[in-house]
Amino acid sequence: FTSQWQSRMFQRHRDLSMLELMFATSAFSTVLSLITLIHTDELGPALDFVWRHSEIHLHFFMFSVCSTIGQILIFYTIKNFGAVVFTIIMTTRVLLSIALSCMLYGHKVSSTGFLGLMVVLGA
Repeated sequence: FTSQWQSRMFQRHRDLSMLELMFATSAFSTVLSLITLIHTDELGPALDFVWRHSEIHLHFFMFSVCSTIGQILIFYTIKNFGAVVFTIIMTTRVLLSIALSCMLYGHKVSSTGFLGLMVVLGA
């Protein structure tokens, strides 16, 4: 579900809350993931892994909490400021992430990568 679609849902359904949209999106994703795991015969191995490595439960819990907070902030931004503002925020975040990675860890950006960054920034 793209930010444009989410913005349209908030505009069409003024009474739709962020939590309702998050629940619907998550429910759809859960069903789609379950169908994919069953279809590819990977559900059994995945459940077996979780059963054998119980320490992963804390990681699942923390990942879920962080994802939920992130999704609430995303939906809040889209609902109150629109999809365009959200896209600008996310593009700026990625560009800052790349710049920090280059400064802190000495990563290099190739000329093709730099051209791609300029295209994204120019758009």
